[in-house]
Amino acid sequence: MRSFHLLMLFVLGMATGIQAQTRGVHQTHLVTYSPDTDSAVPATSDFRFTFDLEIEPQSVKEHTVMLKQGTPKRKKIKGDIYVKEGKTIVFSPSEPLQKGNYTFHLKPVKLLKEGTTAFDPQTWQQKTAAWLCSPLYDDVTECSLCSYLCNIGNTVKTKPIRFDFEVKEDVPKVISLETNTTFIELSEHNQTAIKVMATYDNNITEDVTDKAAYSSSDSSVDVDKGILSTHAEGSATVTVSYGGKSTALQVEVYKMIDGHLLPHAPQNPDATLLGVDANNNDVRDDVERWIFKEMPTYHHPEIERVIAMQKAKAYQMTLKDPINQGDRVLKAEDRASDCWSYYADSRSLPFDGAIAKFGNRLRDKQFNTPERLRTYLEYDQLLGGRVFTATPLRLLNTNYCDQNIDILP
Repeated sequence: MRSFHLLMLFVLGMATGIQAQTRGVHQTHLVTYSPDTDSAVPATSDFRFTFDLEIEPQSVKEHTVMLKQGTPKRKKIKGDIYVKEGKTIVFSPSEPLQKGNYTFHLKPVKLLKEGTTAFDPQTWQQKTAAWLCSPLYDDVTECSLCSYLCNIGNTVKTKPIRFDFEVKEDVPKVISLETNTTFIELSEHNQTAIKVMATYDNNITEDVTDKAAYSSSDSSVDVDKGILSTHAEGSATVTVSYGGKSTALQVEVYKMIDGHLLPHAPQNPDATLLGVDANNNDVRDDVERWIFKEMPTYHHPEIERVIAMQKAKAYQMTLKDPINQGDRVLKAEDRASDCWSYYADSRSLPFDGAIAKFGNRLRDKQFNTPERLRTYLEYDQLLGGRVFTATPLRLLNTNYCDQNIDILP
C-alpha cells in the first residue's frame, strides 16, 4: 500500500510539473497562439496571442512579457511588445534566439467586454476618477487614479500564460534584405505600407516587416512596423535594418492642391533656358508651383489653374525649338486661348479684363529671365505678317482644354 501511495504521489508530481511547464494556453477568450511550443521553436520566432475580445491598450506594458533563457546561459531576452489589430499581443525578441531552453511568461491583460470602450464610466468610482483626472489630463485613462478605477466592470482579465520551450537550431544568418519597393511618392499627411522580406542562409524567406528597424533621414517621413507616414513636403531616405543587413528606399513627399501633386521647389530654377521639370509634365517646376500656390485667380480657381497649366506647356514649347516647331507651338497656344474662350462663354463670365490680367501675369512668370524673354520675342517675330483666324465660339467645347472643365467647380 505504501508503494502505491508513493507511486500516486510521483504521478501527481509529474502532472503538476507538466502543468507548470505549459499553463494558461487553454483559457476563455484565447483563440490562437504561436509558435507551437510542442515542437522546437524557430530562432527567429515572434510570440503572438490572439483573443476574441479587444485588448485594453493601457494594460499591455513593457513588463507584461518576460522571456528568459535557462540554458546554456541564464539571461533575460529583451524585445518589443505591442497590440496588433486590436486583438493580438505580439512580442518580438530584439535578437534571434540562440540554441537553448527558455521560459516565456505573459502576465494577465485586460480585455474589453463586448460593446464597451476603454473608458465608459458607469460606477461612482469611475465617475469620481474621471472628475478628478479631467482637469489635468486630456485622456483621463492616462491618469494613475483612473488606471485603478476606470475599467471596473468594463473589462475581463486574462489568466497568466507560461510555458517552456527549446530552440534546437543555430541562429540562421540573414544573407539579404529586400523591400517591396525602392521609391515612394505621396502627398503630405498620408500613409502607406511597405513590406520587408529577409532571406536566410538556410534558404528560408521570412516577412520581417514588424521586426525590422527603421530610420528616416528627414522629419517629413517616419516609419513604424512597416507603416510609412508623411508629415510635410520634403525628401527622405528610409533605411531598413534587420539581422545585420540594411536596405534603403527613397520617399518623396509632395504638397497637394486641388488633387494636384506639386513638384519640389527647384534649387536653381533659372540656371538654364528650359529650367527644371522634375516631374516631366512639360511645365517648369517653378511655374507649376506658382500657378497652384501664388497665381491670382478671378472666378473659378480650379478651371483657371487647368488653363494656366495648358498655356504654360505651350509657352515652354516656344523655348525648346521655336524655329522648327513654330506651327506646332502656335496651335498649342491657340488651343489654350480657345479653352479660355469656352470657359468664359460656358460660365457667363463678365467682361472684367480677367483674361488679359491672367495672360500677362503668366507670361511674365514664364519668361522671367533676359534669355527666356529674348527667345520668346524671336519666336513672336517669326509670326509677323501672318493672318490668324479665331475659332468660332459656337464650335468651342471642353475638348479644347487638356482637362474636362465642365466637371470642375
